[in-house]
Amino acid sequence: MGCGTGKNTIFLLKTAKKIIGLDFSQEMLNKAKVKVIDGRVEFRKSDLNKNWCVEDNLADLITCSLTLEHIKNLNFIFNEASRKLKPQGYFFICELHPFKQYTGSKARYESESKIVELETYTHHISDYISAAKANGFELKEVDEWFDDANKTEIPRLISFVFFNNSNCL
Repeated sequence: MGCGTGKNTIFLLKTAKKIIGLDFSQEMLNKAKVKVIDGRVEFRKSDLNKNWCVEDNLADLITCSLTLEHIKNLNFIFNEASRKLKPQGYFFICELHPFKQYTGSKARYESESKIVELETYTHHISDYISAAKANGFELKEVDEWFDDANKTEIPRLISFVFFNNSNCL
């Protein structure tokens, strides 16, 4: 989800048999298609706020990194993930830590003439856990990631591993 230019796709190819990368930006997907040339990878344009263009019960793993801060409705994301995952699949999420967002940090990029800040939403740790639980997921792991391993500062990222119980008998 939110594969962007395919940076993480290269890493995932070390173990994946097949990858479907979803992103709303055709520009990003075009860059990904140039960067990642592998028959196991397919990139698809998809608005993650709407039904995903992926078959149900398809994936063993869904990953997203620095994506959900741009999504308002976490419940919809977890609902779609529970439908797209095979029974007992995993959902890995890594996002800007909400503590970092509380200080005003947000996604931005540099264009030719200025710095552009993207629309973002602050999701609290409990928001992720509540949306996951409401959609049949069980929290397996949570980690906080610090810049330069300096644990005296606010963590930069937070990651979650959720297990899909929604399709289990």
